[in-house]
Amino acid sequence: MSTEKNKRTVIVGLFVTLGLLILVVGVFTLGGQKKTFAPSIDVQAVFDNVNGLQKGDNVWFSGVKVGVVRSIEFNGNSQIRVTMHIERKAQEFIRKDAKAKVGAEGFIGNKLVVIYGGSEKAGPIEGGEHLMVEKTLSTDDMMATLQKNNENLVAITTDFKTVSNRLVSGEGTAGALLTDATLYKSLASTASNLQVAARNSQVLSSRIAAYTAQLEKPGSLANGLVNDTVIMANLQAAVKQINDAANAAHSFTSNLKTVSDQLRTDNSAAGVLLNDQEAAEDLKAILENLNSGSRKLDEDLEALQHNFLFRGYFRKKAKREAKAREAEEKMREAAEKDN
Repeated sequence: MSTEKNKRTVIVGLFVTLGLLILVVGVFTLGGQKKTFAPSIDVQAVFDNVNGLQKGDNVWFSGVKVGVVRSIEFNGNSQIRVTMHIERKAQEFIRKDAKAKVGAEGFIGNKLVVIYGGSEKAGPIEGGEHLMVEKTLSTDDMMATLQKNNENLVAITTDFKTVSNRLVSGEGTAGALLTDATLYKSLASTASNLQVAARNSQVLSSRIAAYTAQLEKPGSLANGLVNDTVIMANLQAAVKQINDAANAAHSFTSNLKTVSDQLRTDNSAAGVLLNDQEAAEDLKAILENLNSGSRKLDEDLEALQHNFLFRGYFRKKAKREAKAREAEEKMREAAEKDN
């Protein structure tokens, strides 16, 4: 009897000891998962809506768990202050100007706090900081957005159905294009003409470019006009000379007109000759008398040369002239030989 009692006591002691071991292991395991016993610092963030976030939920940074939510408290009338335990080993990577937002593990998973962003110049957190927050859409907001999108999609499909029915019925320009072969051929012809016009424009542009290159070729007139200042100066001088000649011609024509006007009157000798018939006849008679007198004078001089009184004089004169001509001839021949 005593032996069985002792045996039962030992078995009970073993079970109690095993239970205590399991309890201790469970506590340390859960504490390790929740980072209860890890060195940490506290930071805070104030949200307008935590969307179901609870105490003990995880805190992530760059996709890695770096802490847990320590407490959730009301802050003022409509805000929530969330205090987070952050592991010290992650402290150097989280900056003071980092932001926090409420997220979820998957689309409908457990809620969590996501810390992101921050700049190098801000420095790492030291504990007690209030992180900036970003408003996130809740599940209800997303569902409302999806509902609105669904309504818009229904409206779009309804409009598309109406448009497709009108196209099939041949209504409107697009419907006519689908059902009217004549209109299609006309548009095809127009497109062909546009292509031809485009090719012609391309050819014309190429020719204009080639012509421009020729104009810019050194030695050409256009290049000289653009780049050679001497040619431009000569052209300006030529234009000035042409202008001067035009002005002189204008003056000459003006003077000629004045003379013509004077010739039409009897105030001058030329005007009298042109307009007075009697004066013209008298002048003609005078000229005829002069011509007749000149012929008679020539005859008298010819007779005088044959007269015996003057015959010796004229012969000597002819000899002197002959000698002068011979001397000139000899001098010319000598000059030609020297050359």
